[in-house]
Amino acid sequence: MINVAIMCNTNSSEYPNRPELIESFCRQGVQVYFATIFDGTINEYYADNKMARCLLVHASRNNTNPLKELLSLWNVKTQIMRNSIDSAIVYGIKNHASMAIGAYLGGAKRIICVVNGRGNLFSVKGWKGRIVRRLAIPMLRIAYLLSFRVCFQNEDDADYFIKRGLVSEKKVILTNGSGVNTSVFEEMPLPEGDIFLYMARITPSKGVLEYIEAAKVVKEKYPNAEFHVVGPVDDLIEGSCMDQIKEADRLGYIQYHGRTDDVKYWLKNSKYFVYPSYYPEGVPRCILQALSCGRPIITCNTAGCKKTVENKKNGFLVEKEDVEGLVEKMCWLVEHKEESLQMGRCSRQLAVESFDVNNVNSILVNAVLGGGVV
Repeated sequence: MINVAIMCNTNSSEYPNRPELIESFCRQGVQVYFATIFDGTINEYYADNKMARCLLVHASRNNTNPLKELLSLWNVKTQIMRNSIDSAIVYGIKNHASMAIGAYLGGAKRIICVVNGRGNLFSVKGWKGRIVRRLAIPMLRIAYLLSFRVCFQNEDDADYFIKRGLVSEKKVILTNGSGVNTSVFEEMPLPEGDIFLYMARITPSKGVLEYIEAAKVVKEKYPNAEFHVVGPVDDLIEGSCMDQIKEADRLGYIQYHGRTDDVKYWLKNSKYFVYPSYYPEGVPRCILQALSCGRPIITCNTAGCKKTVENKKNGFLVEKEDVEGLVEKMCWLVEHKEESLQMGRCSRQLAVESFDVNNVNSILVNAVLGGGVV
C-alpha cells in the first residue's frame, strides 16, 4: 500500500481541513497520514475515522528562527522515515523549507509543494524582512528543486515565482484554489434583508478595517442594513485590529461574533459577502464557500481574489484599500435587488463549473499517483 502524507500546520485538536482530499486518496487505496502540530489533544476524527492517521510533527505558523526551522526539518525527516511515507503534499510557503526538505531526507519519493498564497514573505519591509528573505529564499529554492511538482492556486503567483528563479516552469501545475465542496455548501435562497457578511481569519491586510469604514457610510444611508464580522482575530504576524472591531461593534456599525465552527449558518443568514482582502493568498476559501452558497461577492482586485468574480456577473472587484469603491458597490447591491438575485445564481454556477473541490483534488491525486509510480 502507498503511504501519502498531507502536511500543513493544523493543530492536532482540529478536524482536518482537507477531508475531501483525504477521501480522494482513500478511494485509490492509499493510506493517508495527516500531519498536525500537537497542541495537547488529538481530534476524535483520527480515532473514529479510519481514513487518515494523525502524523505529529513540529512546525510553526511563523517560524523565523533558523535553529527551530532546522529542528522542525529533522523532526519531519524522522516522522516520514518512521512511517514509511512514499509521497507528501506540503501546504503553505512557511512550511515548504522544513517539511519538503525533511520529507525528501526521510525518503519520500514524490513531493508536491502547494503555494496557497505568497504570504508576507515578499512584502515585509525593513531589516527584518531582508533578513528573513535572505534565509528563506535559498531554502525555498532547495525545497522546490527536490519537489516533483509545485502547485500554485493562481497564475500571478506562478509567474512571480518563475521570474524570481524560485521554481522551474516545467514543475508548475495550477489549481483553482483549494476548491469547495459544492454538495456541502449547497445553494441557499437569499434572505430578504440587506445583510452583509465579512467572514475570515481576521488581519488588517484582509480588509476588515476598510469593510468597517464602508459599513459606517452605508449604515447612515440605509439604517436597516446589517454588517456582520465573523472569525478569530489573528495577531501572530500583523498587529491586532481587535480594538477597532470592538469599537465599531459598540457604536452599532457592525456586529462582531468571534470565531465560528458553523460557516454555513452565517452564509445562510447573509445576503452579500464582502471580503476586500489584499493579503497575498491563493484563492480565499471563504469566498469559494460564499460562491457555492449563491452569494453576490465584493472582493479585491488582487491575484487570488480576482479569480472569484467573472466580468461583474456575480459581483464586483474593488482596488486595494478603496473604501469609496466599497461603499459604491455595497449601495449598488442594496438598490438593485433583482440584479443581486441574478448575481447570486451566477456565483453558484461559477463555483460548480470552476471551483468544485473534486476537480481540484483530482489534479493533486494525479500528480502524486500519476503513472502508478511513486
